[in-house]
Parts: sequence; C-alpha cells; structure tokens
Amino acid sequence: MATSNHDTNRDPTPRRQVERRIKPAFLLDDCATVQELAQRLQKRIRQTLYARGAGTVVAINSQAEVYLLMAGEARTERFYAEQYDWVMGTYAELPMGGGNAAVPDLHALEEDIRFHLPAWALDDEPAHLDDVAERPVQLQLPFPPLHEMAAVA
Repeated sequence: MATSNHDTNRDPTPRRQVERRIKPAFLLDDCATVQELAQRLQKRIRQTLYARGAGTVVAINSQAEVYLLMAGEARTERFYAEQYDWVMGTYAELPMGGGNAAVPDLHALEEDIRFHLPAWALDDEPAHLDDVAERPVQLQLPFPPLHEMAAVA
C-alpha cells in the first residue's frame, strides 16, 4: 500500500510551487554576440510555445544571469512583480482576443536586447556588413538639463 502524505511534514499545498527558487536558464557569458543571444532566446521561446502553449518571460539581471519563465505561472507572476527591472519582455503570449501566438523574429529580439542591456554587455556584430562599409556611429549630442530647458521656453 502506498504511503500517505498526511503523516509527513511535506506541505502538499501549491505554495511550494510559488516559493520554489527560480534558477537562471543560462549566463550571458555563454553568448558572445547580441545575435547569438537572440537566436538562443528565440529557440527557447519557440520550444515553450510549442510544448506548453504558453508565452515566455525573459529577464536578465546585473549578474549576467538570463531567466526564462513560462508566462501565466504563479511563481512567474511573483518574480515579475519582485524583479520588474530585470524583465526584458514577455514573448509569444497568447493574445486576449483569441488569436495565435507568434514567436518574435530575430530582429525584434536583437532590438530588445540592445535596449535592455548596457552597451558593454555583449558585442554587437551587424549581420550583413561589407568590409568596405564603415560601421554606423552613434551621435552623442549634448543636451542641457531639463530645468534649464523649461526656463528657455
């Protein structure tokens, strides 16, 4: 006869699932470029969507840990609320109107990665750049402080 959980100290409540420690899926050091990270994220987002029918919350912290959590789970919602500044986005989530979820293309993921991560975090290799062409240069325009701009207007 199978043993019962009634006489043990094991807590059978769903609270265990919510309070379970969330571990990073991988480290940023595993990816050399933005494009490599985008490909890896796209693959994992696609796997979660097709296997579980759910979206994926992507979060990256300052210790270069990448978290991939299934959208809609209680522990994901708690993580989202507690670590909101780590969250890069929620991808391939089913729309509320009842349509189909779509896996984001690589270009969209690369844009989000560039926006979310500091410039020094990963190398940025343009996908199709000729040897003769120069890399585009980011302009560093000096802007006066906001309180000075209000006085001029």
